[in-house]
Amino acid sequence: MSRSIAAVLVAASFFGVTTIASTALAQDDGGPPSSEPPFVPSGTVELELIDQTFDLARNGDIELTYRVTGDLATVADLTPPTTTTTTTTTTTTTTTTVAPSTVPGSDPAVTTATTTEPQPATTEPAPTTTAPPPVPVKVQVLNYTAIEDTGDLAPLLGPDPSSRVYPNDEAFDGVEFVDARSMIDVEDDNVATLRINVPTDVAPSVAERLQFETDGIHPIIVNLVVNDQQVARHGTVVERRSSSTSGPPTIDVSLMAAIDDPGPTAPDDELADAVDLLDELLDVAADIDATITFDIPPSVATAADLGGELRGDAATILENEEVLAAPSTPFDVSSAAAVDRVDAFERQLRAGEDDIRALLGVVPTRDVWLASDPLSAEGAQVLRILGVRYLAMPIDVYRATVLNIDPPDAADDDVDALPDLDQFVEIDLPDGSTIPILIIDEEFGSAFETERTTQILTEQSPTEWALETVATWRLEQYAAPFSERQDRLSKLIAAPGLGAFDPSLIVALETFAASTDAVRFANASVLASLTDTQDQPAGAALPDTAGPSLQARLDRIALVQADLDDTASMLTDGEERRAEWSRRLDSFVSTAFSDDTVFAQLDELSAEFARLRSGVVPPDPFTFTLTGREAQEIELNIENTLDEPLIIKLRLSSSRLSFPDGDMELTLDAATTTEVRVPVVARSNGTSAVTVEILTPQDERPLIEPVRLTSRVNSLTGLGQVLTVGLVLMLASWWITSWLSKRRARESDSAEQAHPASGPDPAPAE
Repeated sequence: MSRSIAAVLVAASFFGVTTIASTALAQDDGGPPSSEPPFVPSGTVELELIDQTFDLARNGDIELTYRVTGDLATVADLTPPTTTTTTTTTTTTTTTTVAPSTVPGSDPAVTTATTTEPQPATTEPAPTTTAPPPVPVKVQVLNYTAIEDTGDLAPLLGPDPSSRVYPNDEAFDGVEFVDARSMIDVEDDNVATLRINVPTDVAPSVAERLQFETDGIHPIIVNLVVNDQQVARHGTVVERRSSSTSGPPTIDVSLMAAIDDPGPTAPDDELADAVDLLDELLDVAADIDATITFDIPPSVATAADLGGELRGDAATILENEEVLAAPSTPFDVSSAAAVDRVDAFERQLRAGEDDIRALLGVVPTRDVWLASDPLSAEGAQVLRILGVRYLAMPIDVYRATVLNIDPPDAADDDVDALPDLDQFVEIDLPDGSTIPILIIDEEFGSAFETERTTQILTEQSPTEWALETVATWRLEQYAAPFSERQDRLSKLIAAPGLGAFDPSLIVALETFAASTDAVRFANASVLASLTDTQDQPAGAALPDTAGPSLQARLDRIALVQADLDDTASMLTDGEERRAEWSRRLDSFVSTAFSDDTVFAQLDELSAEFARLRSGVVPPDPFTFTLTGREAQEIELNIENTLDEPLIIKLRLSSSRLSFPDGDMELTLDAATTTEVRVPVVARSNGTSAVTVEILTPQDERPLIEPVRLTSRVNSLTGLGQVLTVGLVLMLASWWITSWLSKRRARESDSAEQAHPASGPDPAPAE
């Protein structure tokens, strides 16, 4: 206990309160004020903390600002300043100057005012009345040894801190401001502001300064004393650090909020609710200076824009915020990875980023991925490859996926398995890499729900709440093992459900953070560079699979995709429509759709492709005649029944004809019949069939059943005819020669049978 306290303990006990003697107090005679009758405080006043310094450097100052409320006049003889009017009367006077005198019981520096009294021009002295001195108002500031347990904190904070925990006579040191009136600005009969500046030092300490010897969280108690009676009391804490590196590192705080994507098949009222939530979040962002990281589905932003409900200042508000990248349609990356459709996920992700950039004027970030649904290891690996630095995961999702505890709300025995919420957990991926996970602190964020915020503010001022919050976090750092005390920590905070929240307490916390090195607000995207990783909990791993199976629908999508590509090649705006259809097909991989919904949508697309292909009407069969060997033309009439042009491929084939232009790619005008002239060259005389095919340009799929034409060629001349006659004569000569040879052979055989040749006698019989 310091020397300044010990000197006055006996005298203080007489008034029922321990008074702290400073140098000014040593000059006070300790007697009651000279006013008659003696001033007796009555009524109540209260101290409410509205600002303070939290960081206390070696030999630094503590600044405390309080709002004093209650019966100020009756309790502390405090009244608001008044304006008086002086009436001047012409008279003959002499002036007498009264020398300054020290008010008993006050600081010697505070003196009574010098006054000039008009004196009548007479030899008799004028009667004078001496006003009673103001009642003494003192402020005592006491400091205590550092606390170590967060459970000791709450009873020491706010109005009337528990004297059972820290009575005055256990204070480590204290100072008293004997004349506190100069520190109080009275605003009206019931409100005043008290500003206190307390210098500090170390041993050997002087009486006017609070002595601090150790680092840590130190309780501070302020007593307001009127006429030596304590009328109000308030407790707070400061963090004393002997150097800028002696304490734990700064804690980084990030805020997050999200809108659940209602999905493309959601009822209108659900989509309207999502649009309303977007408007609420923008209101919150407008009220808070700190950056909020938002997960805004592109479909919700699109709906707000189309409905005229996207506020005009949305882009301005979001300039200083972060918006996470998200697919244009809800897309389960785990399901996509399981069926090797990561390409579709990437296209949807890029499309969603483009939508957010166009609608909200902000470039989405991939640094953080909000894993609000179960995630597989393969899905997380895809995200890592696409540039995601870490996963922000609600605690129930962490339980269900990483710890494999289901249902999470029934897991009462998994507390020890949960990691710290203020450091990353590194999870292994199939390719040997890792991805960090940071659990979102929704439990702390429950303070930002409107009902809970209202309750807190009935019990504490915003500054008192912010002080208790920061002090609690710092005590947890000091309580950590020495080897972990310098770990870099962060808090990723969201209201339960990650929805909108009341900004009142956040504003108080960011105001408090601006005056201390203990905490700071940071963008969620940079936490991976500011936060350490804890040891991986035993058994922590992402599952092999997550999300529903998509194999059945993917088989059907593959068939429709083939039709899509081929049909798009028939359109003059094929590339634009191909991209639109492909994006729609990609969206069907999303688990936001049921299989029944997807199959119905695929049927619609298939019907659209069939309609486009059926718009081509082939020519009627006909017979044509060719003469000569020069190229000639035939005319084909092909009709397009649609109200848009179509591109086709025309192919003709025949055994006796050739077609110099080969396959012809043609554009058929909308809703008309196009006359197509096809060059033809006859190769030989005679009648032959000509096959007409109309195909898609890309994959050459038939659009019609082949049409059979008939060609007649009967007047070939020149070398062709000579060759033909020569071949006929050669064939005839060969046939005649062969016939004569066979005839001679038959005649020779007949002659031998009629006149057999002579020879030896036959052998005798035995």
